[in-house]
Amino acid sequence: MEAAEISDSEAESEVLADFSPDWPTVASEIAMLALGILGLLLVLSGLGFWTVHPPGESELCQIDVLGLQNASVVRQRSDIAACHGLYNVVFAALGFISLPFILCGLLALHVAWMLSRRPQLNKQCRSFTCIAGLEAIGAVVVWLPSLFFPSVSVAVATGLAPIHAYFISITVGHIAISVSGADSGNSTANKAAHIYQVLYQGYCAASRVELCLAIGSMALLLLFWCFVADILRIIASMTCWRSKLEDPRGFELWRLIQLWRRR
Repeated sequence: MEAAEISDSEAESEVLADFSPDWPTVASEIAMLALGILGLLLVLSGLGFWTVHPPGESELCQIDVLGLQNASVVRQRSDIAACHGLYNVVFAALGFISLPFILCGLLALHVAWMLSRRPQLNKQCRSFTCIAGLEAIGAVVVWLPSLFFPSVSVAVATGLAPIHAYFISITVGHIAISVSGADSGNSTANKAAHIYQVLYQGYCAASRVELCLAIGSMALLLLFWCFVADILRIIASMTCWRSKLEDPRGFELWRLIQLWRRR
């Protein structure tokens, strides 16, 4: 038994020693993995917007809730307007905001799936042309949301500004309320507990939107350049950097990693 395992290991080592990676195929597999990861991140970011449940606008956008009692009139008006802007620009359009992330993510996953299907040599030109055309359309589609999302990010950051100032007290208050059960009954403590709960819900909702926007926007930027780079790779593969593999031999990238590990 041990002798058989040793012979199998030696045979595998000989195969890896004779292995010469096909670099065009390796580049295609790297592009496939990158598009798959970015597509998954975009889909998750888009779905994350559907998990946002902010408190009522009339509950959060109040002077006493935002702790603006001692602020100037100008500061009060500015922060209240920012709070209403957070609802009007962001919370009221969460479903619409999520669509570009989900659609771009699905497009990236579809292109990654197309790259995973290795066509025969006589069909490579047609397949590469379809993928390059789809990626060109995808690059334009990915670029368009970048014109809209900066205003959304500004609205979220502005609306979060007055809440960020009380982050520690909000967190401590939420924990204290959850432990003591001060949100039950009718008293001054109940009112304070309600204010802390509204602030905590508003902070969690805005922070989740901010997180989804940050991850999704970065993934969109990387996806755009990934599309551009892969289009250039496909042009090279069709002209001066052709693959020498006649039949698929598994994943070239995995064999290359195994070879490096053995060295």
